[in-house]
Amino acid sequence: MRKDFIIGLGVGVPVVLLMVAIGGGDYSSFDFEELERDTSGNVESEPIQGNLQLSSDCYGDAQCFLGIVTKIVEGDTIIVNDQSVRFALSTSPELKTLEGKKSRDFIETICPVGSKVLVDEDDGQILGSYGRMVGVVTCNGVNLNSELLDANLGYLQDRFCDSSEFGKEPWAQKHGCVNSVLGS
Repeated sequence: MRKDFIIGLGVGVPVVLLMVAIGGGDYSSFDFEELERDTSGNVESEPIQGNLQLSSDCYGDAQCFLGIVTKIVEGDTIIVNDQSVRFALSTSPELKTLEGKKSRDFIETICPVGSKVLVDEDDGQILGSYGRMVGVVTCNGVNLNSELLDANLGYLQDRFCDSSEFGKEPWAQKHGCVNSVLGS
């Protein structure tokens, strides 16, 4: 079941967009990243509007939000709006290994700090993992969970295929969740 969200833009965002559309304020689309940061350089924790549409890109009932990447921790963990997010069903080697560094660098290439992302928390793992939210992260139109596996820089955590809401997704099936999900 897809989540139905109605995103309120408030008054300020439409006014700024109107100013940009008519050429006021000498802002280009590239200036909006700077507008999303406060004067201390911290990224605001409010969801950021982007090209992603929550109503069509979110599944289940757990949290789903747009945000800004503030840190790439490992190949399977990033920080979005001060929330640590662990990739559902995908895992990477430990960062202390060369393979772990390669996986982190790969994710950072696709989704550098400052990128806008969609995080869809896994309904089957809402308790998280070591204080991290577990979910699917989409950045620059790419499902990072799947991409890590496609690049052979991580592996599927098949022990979670039965409990994850994403176990039936084509990318998870392709990497090994086939026939392991109850009700398939």
